[in-house]
Amino acid sequence: MACALDNWNPPVLDKPDYFHTVKFVYKYLDFHISEDEAYTILNVFIEKWDTSAGQLIHDEDLISYVLHKTQDNFMVLLPSQKIKRVTELILNYLRTTGHYYQHEL
Repeated sequence: MACALDNWNPPVLDKPDYFHTVKFVYKYLDFHISEDEAYTILNVFIEKWDTSAGQLIHDEDLISYVLHKTQDNFMVLLPSQKIKRVTELILNYLRTTGHYYQHEL
């Protein structure tokens, strides 16, 4: 079945867009989550992203932080794999729009 997001691609802007990030997540998500869950995960991601400014940070560090913070504080009652997938999609949005680069070590 066709979806309204099938032909949508995030625009490349000077900085990441909050609402485009969630649209990107929903475009590639293969399971259902509520908007509240999506925005909660994104807000925790942004918290870690902002406090890591100027530092080298790895995907695994971001994913681990989001996973533990959302589950330890009962912010999101989703299985770990679903929280991890949403966080991976946030990272993919940042890569797609040129705001995050993965460096090989």
